[in-house]
Amino acid sequence: MASISDVKGIGPATAKALADKGFKTAEKLAKAGTADVIVVSGIGDARANALIAAAQALIAAAGAGGEPAKASPAKEKSKGKKEKKGGKSKKKNDKKKEKSKKKKGSSKKSKKK
Repeated sequence: MASISDVKGIGPATAKALADKGFKTAEKLAKAGTADVIVVSGIGDARANALIAAAQALIAAAGAGGEPAKASPAKEKSKGKKEKKGGKSKKKNDKKKEKSKKKKGSSKKSKKK
């Protein structure tokens, strides 16, 4: 049986939270419904569905002769945000550039008067 922590997207904190609610193996999670999994703190509908699918994929791979390997945690993509550059989003950098240009432009006007 595969451990719950073998499922892609489940780290130590999520594994403990799931185990506390009775999901100690990947098999148990794979058979669960979304409504059963969302009772775990910090897991909503989308993540529950993703974790269940990942558990099912792990079980299928193990059943097909594949060795269940510890998968890396899933990267959650945020909707509507631009990718980060230098710790700040491009959108924020663009706004700062616009402000900087406006300040430079306004200081030139005041010097001409």
